[in-house]
Amino acid sequence: MNQIHSNQHAPSYSKVDLNLLRVLVAIYRERQLGRAAAELALTPSAISHALRRLRDTFDDQLFVRNGRYQQPTALCEKLVPELNEVLARMQGLVSRGRNFSPTTTQRTFRIGMPEALEAELFPRIYKRLQQAAPQAKLESIAVPHMQISDYLLNRKADVVIDVAMAMSSPVQQQPLLQEPFAVLSRANDQQQLTRERYLASSHLAVSTRARGSVLEDMLLRELGVERHILARVQSYQTAAQLVTATGALLTLPARIAQRLVTQYSLRSWPMPIAVPATRLQVYWHAAYENDPALTWLLKNLQTVTEVPAE
Repeated sequence: MNQIHSNQHAPSYSKVDLNLLRVLVAIYRERQLGRAAAELALTPSAISHALRRLRDTFDDQLFVRNGRYQQPTALCEKLVPELNEVLARMQGLVSRGRNFSPTTTQRTFRIGMPEALEAELFPRIYKRLQQAAPQAKLESIAVPHMQISDYLLNRKADVVIDVAMAMSSPVQQQPLLQEPFAVLSRANDQQQLTRERYLASSHLAVSTRARGSVLEDMLLRELGVERHILARVQSYQTAAQLVTATGALLTLPARIAQRLVTQYSLRSWPMPIAVPATRLQVYWHAAYENDPALTWLLKNLQTVTEVPAE
């Protein structure tokens, strides 16, 4: 008769407290015990105690102190991505069973979006959601492109609104808005905006990213077109003021251009080069797609274009 021998070094999964796994993921994310404690609303001593239990459970140091930071071991690097996913899906299962009432919820919805789009989009979204969920709270936050999946998985953002980009599962996406481009110039500009003038002019670019091409330049390069960028700023409001000050042109989504024309006394032109319209997508994490609150939020975001501009 064969005997089954237990591995004394195998983790005692039957004794693992799920809260310990949350601590493991938090330390991995924050790389500091104090910051992990703050994230989980625990004391530093509770985090230290939890880490000792985790080390006993996995028979591994999991983290090695490196200056002010905790450096994950090879086993930790292997464990955390899957644990993160599992914890997220468990949270999604718990959320699925909860009742959600828009009229009474006091939940805070965090919506990631670029600063350049906030002035145009957030008031519309706020108006729509406030009508349906008057006690809910809304937060607009900046989410770096490379961290969209992390923000969504860890619920630092419920959804992210950004330009269309390649995203792999478990991040999900659907179209939100499609806007043609317009070009802004000084209000007293009488010279027709032709392709030739557009290419010969200086331009302003808007991006919250520190480097990399802005969307319109990527689209223009696909047509073999390069522009001279005079300045790169973080918001359309700043760029609009620079149009008057410098005479440079500003290319932007037509809906935002309509607002800035009045606000800053500028002139709007149709884009003289046939580039594709800019497409905004809404992104969310598949682990939470059965959360009734997220389902409600996505449904209401799809109606955002129906809200008239103020």
